[in-house]
Amino acid sequence: MTDETAPTAPPAAEPVVDDASPPENDANVAAANGKNKDNKGEKEQVPIEELYDLSKPIKRIERPSKDEQNAAIAAIDAEIDALRAERNVVQKKIDEAMGKQKNTPIGRERDALNKLKNRKGLMIEQKRQIRARLEIVKMKADQLIGQQKNARSTMKFTNLADIEKEIARLQRKQETSSMSLSDEKKLIKDIEALQASRRTAEELKSKQGDLDTIKDDRKVIQADLNAKDKEIDSIQKEIDAQSKILKDLVDKQSSQRGTVDELMKQRDALKSDIDDKFKEKNTLRTEFRENTNDWYHNQRAIKAQRQMQYEEEKKRREEEKAAYLKKKEEEELAKTPYEEEMALCEYLADYLTKTYLTDSQEEEAKKAKEAEEKAKADVVAVKDDPFAGFKAFSKKPEDEVNYFGKGKGKKKLKAKKSSKAPTFSLSLDLFDQFGLITLNPPTSLDGVAASVEELKAKKQWYSEQPRGSVPTAKDIRKANAEAAAKAQSKGAKAGNKGKKGNFSISNEDFAPLGTGAVSSGTGENWLS
Repeated sequence: MTDETAPTAPPAAEPVVDDASPPENDANVAAANGKNKDNKGEKEQVPIEELYDLSKPIKRIERPSKDEQNAAIAAIDAEIDALRAERNVVQKKIDEAMGKQKNTPIGRERDALNKLKNRKGLMIEQKRQIRARLEIVKMKADQLIGQQKNARSTMKFTNLADIEKEIARLQRKQETSSMSLSDEKKLIKDIEALQASRRTAEELKSKQGDLDTIKDDRKVIQADLNAKDKEIDSIQKEIDAQSKILKDLVDKQSSQRGTVDELMKQRDALKSDIDDKFKEKNTLRTEFRENTNDWYHNQRAIKAQRQMQYEEEKKRREEEKAAYLKKKEEEELAKTPYEEEMALCEYLADYLTKTYLTDSQEEEAKKAKEAEEKAKADVVAVKDDPFAGFKAFSKKPEDEVNYFGKGKGKKKLKAKKSSKAPTFSLSLDLFDQFGLITLNPPTSLDGVAASVEELKAKKQWYSEQPRGSVPTAKDIRKANAEAAAKAQSKGAKAGNKGKKGNFSISNEDFAPLGTGAVSSGTGENWLS
């Protein structure tokens, strides 16, 4: 029998884990990863205040690129495939150097070992299929959980009993309590929203049943996975025992030991390089996960800081608005009550007096006299006047004409202005101003004096009223504007409902041809 050698790698190093599978395929690692994934959705987030100081500027972190991560992983996988191909070549050389034959003891033991390895490979493939099923079930569970979260975020109550209880409470409140129309409308909207949320609650209940079914399926799949891990561990023990038997046989061989040892060292070095590549790939995944978590926390911190700044800005603006309103209120309180109304009474009385009760010529003469007296008071007496004794002389118009060689002409007599009684008329603006102080304007010249007395009495009356006891001109103006807007909107709706072709001379859209024709819907001037 020729001398043959076999791989001398210790059972715990090479035969324990299949060469084609990464370290993650180990049963304990898989169980730990599954447990971590199960608890991932239930893990509570760390408060962002513990990670960042929101009072200081936060530097933005760029999101890690998933494409770059996948490209780096693909490059490492390509290197692993190249190392595996090289290791297979070395293993083939080892088999050829050892003279692998089936009819020799070493050949038979090696065949038994390969069968065990093939069974283990088949079990690993079955385990991968089970894990794929587990991932699908987990994805469905995550989808249902996400849908439940989205539905719950828009609902105040998620339980049908709570919804019915709240609807009954609101209906009882509506039937037994007195409230304003707006509060009742809001209450009815809340009842309708709760009634609409019944279907959503039923869907949530149905999804919860589906989720429970998925969880049961997941437990069954996890049990299959654990059982498969136990089978793999059991066959691994058989592989270890068979490897020990093969190693004992190989150790008896002495020929070609040096060449085979070198090839085995080369194979072990390649195996070590493959393990390093797997570790490098796991390190890249860990770094990417940590960088993604850092980016996520950075985004949370930025959003929280923006929300905090928004709240501070909102609070500051509310304080400024409150201070401004308080200042305006203090200014209003410092003013004389009904100052605007008293000024309006004085203005209207003065306007009516100057326009209809005072002679314009006498008023102009009085003003001219007052201006002349004021001018004389402003004149300073001249001492040692060189023109003292001189008398001002004014030429007559006809003398100026003769001087330029023109003949005498007839004097042109200036037409005397006829003193005509002023025409009584009030504009619509004055009517509105009388309405602001709740007085009726005069409708003729004879009523002007009485209206002036009413205005003076009204001014005195306003000066005696406490603040807030009667509506101000501003309040009346606002009420009139609201009433006009409401009437205009009603008129527009009525006009849209009317048929085309209907014609009415009293309509405001009709423009009369003569100045004397005034439609009933327009303002009029009161003339006497």
